[in-house]
Formats: sequence, C-alpha cells, structure tokens
Amino acid sequence: MGARVPRIVPRIDFAATPRRRYIDAVTAPEPSRGSQMSGEILEAAASEVEGIVVSEVIVGDHEPSPERGRGGVAVLLTVAAVVAAVIGFRAAIISSSASDSWQSALRTEVKRSASATEDVRYLYQTELPLAFQIIQARIVQGEMLAAAQGQTGAAKQGLLIEAGIQAQIISGISSSSDLATKPEYALTSGGLDLGQRLADLRAEQPAMVALDPDGLEAAGDKLANKAEVLSLALIPTSVAAFLGVLSQPFRRRRVLLLRLGTVALAGGAAMALIVEVLA
Repeated sequence: MGARVPRIVPRIDFAATPRRRYIDAVTAPEPSRGSQMSGEILEAAASEVEGIVVSEVIVGDHEPSPERGRGGVAVLLTVAAVVAAVIGFRAAIISSSASDSWQSALRTEVKRSASATEDVRYLYQTELPLAFQIIQARIVQGEMLAAAQGQTGAAKQGLLIEAGIQAQIISGISSSSDLATKPEYALTSGGLDLGQRLADLRAEQPAMVALDPDGLEAAGDKLANKAEVLSLALIPTSVAAFLGVLSQPFRRRRVLLLRLGTVALAGGAAMALIVEVLA
C-alpha cells in the first residue's frame, strides 16, 4: 500500500458586489426563543467585509490504481503466446524436414548401393567367367596351331581339328563378352582391366550414378541445426511471458516489468527472424 498523500484543492470566491450576504447552508437545530440564530450572526459578520475567501482542504488516499497496466499484461501475455506458438510451429516443421531429408538419404544410399552391387555381380558372375572361357579358348587354339606346325599326318590333323573347335567356341561367345573382345579392356600384361569395365557398366545408368545420399544427409543436418537454433528463440519469449505474469502481483513495479517483458519479447522475435532469414 502506498503512503497517504493529501490532496489540497483551493477554491477562492471573490465578492462581485461591494457587499455580499453569506447564508449558512448547514441546517442548525431550531434555537430557543429569545436566542440569536447562528445564521443571523454569520450574516451580520459577512456584511462587514467586502469579500469572503473560502478554502477547502480535502484529505484522502492517493494510491496507484490497481487497474493500471492490467491491459498491458493481457497484451504482453497474448503476444508472447502467439510468438511462441509461431516459433515452435516453425521449428517443428524444419525438424520434420530434416527427418525427411535423413530418411531420403538412407533410401538413396540403399538404392545406390543396390545398383553398384548389381553391376559388380554382373561383372564378376556373368561377364568374367565368359571372358575366361574366351581367353582359355584362345590360348588352347594358339597352342594347338603351334603344335600342329611340327606334326604330320593324323597327329597334325587332330591338332588342327582341336584348334578349329576352339575357334568355333570363340566365335560363338565373343559377341556376348565385351570384356574379352574390346581392346580398351586388354592390358599390356595380357590381363583384363576390370576397373575400367566396372566404370563403364556404372556409366550405363547415369541416374543411379547421380544419386547423392551424402548431400541429402548434409541438408538434413543443416535443417536440424536450424531448428535447434530457432528453438533457442523460445527462451526470451518465455522470459517475456514470465515477466508478464510476475507483473500482476507487483503493482508498483508493473510498468517496469512490462517494459522488460516487451524488450525480451522483441529480442526473441528478432532472433527467430534472423535465424529464419540467414540460417
């Protein structure tokens, strides 16, 4: 409770005429006969002066109105609730987008891995055995022809027949094996360049090669970090709501608390806006 402060309101009435009659407005008890009425005494006294000065002193309580600032409390709490709801909703959406990006990265990684595994399987389980057969047939054919050069008669004829069989094997399956027939896969040492063949198989599916799960994962990490930083803007917003609630019982400090709450709320809103624009 505040101190009682007297409020003094002077009221001065000057006579408009040289002589003004003053009539007592207070009803007095009926005097006994023979006594002079107080009104007549006052009237006679008032007739001797040219003006009458009357001063009234009113003493009362002068306290701050309990309703002062209450509207500001309601406004601050309402705005703080709205700002907090918007920030929380936006942070939830960004966090959900981060989760979607992570899940998409996982699915993309599975798809890319499956495609690469299929290419490796095709190379080592389909093309490489066929290429080995062709290479083996070439080696056998060459050896048969070389051996036939030093033979005569039936031995030579048999060697030439075997060389012809190997030649038929080569011609029959060579069209199905790029690994064994294309010169770009042949090494100077006589082997096969499996790495180059695998790269060419991967290049046949550019959509699978272009898959980038690492980029999707990085995008999810960035969104998650943005949601986390944006959630920090709820701290000053909560402080603003706390100050608004605190200002209700403390009437003498209500205006100060409301001002501090407004500053905290503005800081939280500005922080959220900066994160939304720059992050």
